[in-house]
Amino acid sequence: MQNGATPLHSAAQNRHVEVIAALLQAGANKDAAKENGATPLHIAAQNGHVEAIAALLQAGANKDAATKNGWTPLHITAQNGHVEAIVALLQAGANKDAAEETGATPLHTAAWNGHVEAIAELLQAGANKDAAKEVRPGGGSWGGATGATPLYIAAQNGHVEAIAALLQAGANKDAATKVRPGGGGGDVSTVVLPVVVWQQGLWDPRPMH
Repeated sequence: MQNGATPLHSAAQNRHVEVIAALLQAGANKDAAKENGATPLHIAAQNGHVEAIAALLQAGANKDAATKNGWTPLHITAQNGHVEAIVALLQAGANKDAAEETGATPLHTAAWNGHVEAIAELLQAGANKDAAKEVRPGGGSWGGATGATPLYIAAQNGHVEAIAALLQAGANKDAATKVRPGGGGGDVSTVVLPVVVWQQGLWDPRPMH
C-alpha cells in the first residue's frame, strides 16, 4: 500500500474499531511501520481516535514507538490537542518526556499550537516543564533553537493562555535559548525568554515602586 501503510493503518485512520480487532485477532502486525516509521498507533493518535488507541494498546502495541524523526504517538496527539487520546496514552504508561530528533517533548508540541488542556494533562502527569530542546547534528529543525523550552515555544508563537499555564506551573521564565546565526557554527549568542514573555504582557521585569 502507499507509503508502506497496512490494512491496520487504514483501519486506525478511519476509526474502524471492529476491523482493528479482527485484524489483530488474525495476527496483523500491531507495530507495522510505514516508510516514515508511523505505526497504526501513531495514526490513531494523530486523529484522536480514542477507541482505536485503546484497542491497539490492549493488544500490546508499542506506546512509545518512534517515527524516523523520533515522534511518538504522544508527541503527535499533543500537537493536535486530542486530550482524551493524551490521557489514554499517559494512563498506558507512555513516556511523557520522550524526545524527538530535535529534543522536543510532547509538552513542546502541545505548546507549539497553544493547546492549553493538553499542556495541563501533561503537566499533571509530571512532564518536565523546563525540558530544553537539543538540536543534534543532522537532526531536523522542528520548533527552532537549541535550548528552547515549552514556555519559549509558547511565547514564540504568541499563545498567551499556554504561557500562563506554564508560568503557573512554575516554568522557568528566565530560560534562554542559544541560536546559530546563519545556521552555521556553534551556539554563539543567547536569546532571553523574559523579553518575549514581557511583550505578551504576562510578566513585568521592572521593580515595583
